[in-house]
Amino acid sequence: MKNIKSKYYFFPIKLSLILLTLILLGSTDIVFSQESKKKKKKKIGLVLKVGLAMTYDNNILKYSDKYLDRFMKGQDEGRFHIDTYDDLIINPSIEGIYTFNIFKKVKTRINASISPKFYSVNGVKNWYNWGIGFQQYITKKASIKILYSFIPEFYVRHFRDEQWIDVVGYVPEAFTPYAFSKDNFGIYAQNTFFKRTRVRLSLYHARYYHNKSYTEYDSKDWLYGINIYQGIGKKFRVDFAYQFVTSDAKGYDASVETPETTNGPDATFEEDRFTFGFYWNLPKLKKRRNNLDVDFAMLYRYYSSPHSPLIDPLHVGRVDKNYRVFVTYNINVTKPLKLSLFYNWFMRDTDTKAKINSIYVSNEKDYRQDRIGFKLVYSFKM
Repeated sequence: MKNIKSKYYFFPIKLSLILLTLILLGSTDIVFSQESKKKKKKKIGLVLKVGLAMTYDNNILKYSDKYLDRFMKGQDEGRFHIDTYDDLIINPSIEGIYTFNIFKKVKTRINASISPKFYSVNGVKNWYNWGIGFQQYITKKASIKILYSFIPEFYVRHFRDEQWIDVVGYVPEAFTPYAFSKDNFGIYAQNTFFKRTRVRLSLYHARYYHNKSYTEYDSKDWLYGINIYQGIGKKFRVDFAYQFVTSDAKGYDASVETPETTNGPDATFEEDRFTFGFYWNLPKLKKRRNNLDVDFAMLYRYYSSPHSPLIDPLHVGRVDKNYRVFVTYNINVTKPLKLSLFYNWFMRDTDTKAKINSIYVSNEKDYRQDRIGFKLVYSFKM
């Protein structure tokens, strides 16, 4: 197994790829702008957004310090199915947005998108996200949107399957992949009050379907949310969001159990999410519009497993405290070309009321993660 530190592996090869991409997209912009001057056609209301993002992630599997150390030392044969614990993620995307009028004075908008993520070194982490949406404006400032997204397969990591240990023992084969597919349905309604106060109410329902060794983690999640966006003057806005999540994960391991015989883990939880942020339209930079978008998020998750701490040590009394920071700088390079530079920080601190399991859950679930990168989006208006 290779233990490659990507600060030596990615650069300068990957950096040159990034610079080449920027140059090519910049020259593409010049060509299209010249063509648009020669030939102007009536727009049909269709916008095609083609994007390319590159992100460096320093902890792709969200491992705690304990498991990062074991990976670097080549321990736990069978657990690690990656070559590096960090990676460069290439994220092309395409989205079509069509705006028209079902009703004469208000807009109707439909959209469809696909956004794959390719890991440069660790292909096991590759995944896709498909999405569609329908938005109907009621007035110029009030609208309702229905949306759906689908992830066919998302690999989390390999875990030691406790049920399989009873069959094969503590051998590398006892580690099995933990992955899921996800359906996500949503609806939100929003309106703007008092000129600069926008309020959004959201309802989402997600269904997670895990692979056969972990069907006990199949879940039905509900999210109820409110977002408030408050403008302060013409260039500054403060944002606040609260979301409440419930997850029903009372499943069973289909490979060895039935609903009647299961005594396995119960990952059912409730979660409070708080987000505070601001959006700042900065002074123009060489006549180019640019802004800064910053968000701070706190997520508190409470597990409610009814089992004994010895039977379900990972969930009984467990409390997750997640903290996240998102910083994005956006600039319009040209009218159709937008560049975003971003940094994201994640941290999870896990504890349990069952003190006998405190060290165990901390080693399994604590992590720190940094992501930094850029995204280019070119909008074709048709």
